[in-house]
Amino acid sequence: MRFLVPIELPLETRLSEPNEAIEFIYFLNSGLISTDAITEKGESVEVGVIGREGFSGLPALLDQPQMSHSVLMQGQGEGLRIRSSIVRDQFLKGGMLRRLVHSFAYLQLVQTAQSVLCNRMHEVDARLARWLLTSADRMESESLNLTQEFLARMLGVQRSTVTVAAGDLQRAGVIGYSRGKINILDRPALIKKACECYSIVTSSYNRIISKTSAEELSYVD
Repeated sequence: MRFLVPIELPLETRLSEPNEAIEFIYFLNSGLISTDAITEKGESVEVGVIGREGFSGLPALLDQPQMSHSVLMQGQGEGLRIRSSIVRDQFLKGGMLRRLVHSFAYLQLVQTAQSVLCNRMHEVDARLARWLLTSADRMESESLNLTQEFLARMLGVQRSTVTVAAGDLQRAGVIGYSRGKINILDRPALIKKACECYSIVTSSYNRIISKTSAEELSYVD
């Protein structure tokens, strides 16, 4: 489509700001998008992540030209940018695009709801494991460029808390951490340390998104 513009998306690039019009929609080829809830003091916590399976700016297609959350690049990458009004015009025509958007909206709802439960009910070490696995899945990489400060912000905890939890995982040989880069060394062990929220969200993704064709939807477990 001639309206799609290739764009580099460095770490922490802001794709949309709270209560501002969503001018563009971004489709990723690589990287990771984070949707963050922000307090009046500027504190934030991650409530959803998006990789190549989705796009930023969903509210703009649903008669909501702005949203209350911040959307930014949590993992650097590149992709395609297009004006939200153009995508909305195509979405209103129905067909496969509408079907795909509805499925993506459902997955975002599942992820957000599970994040709320997780942040309230589960310990930091289990939440950290879930968050690392989810990010790796969306980025399709076991290597993540993330600082402990950024991790703390995403989990809504103090940096020292993340330092302890990440240190435990590193000493156990589950992850490697050096200079802002985290490598998942033992995925099965990390899955065991994660709370059930990871498997709940992952099963929804596996059920909805077919792994055999980018254009096919699967509704069979």
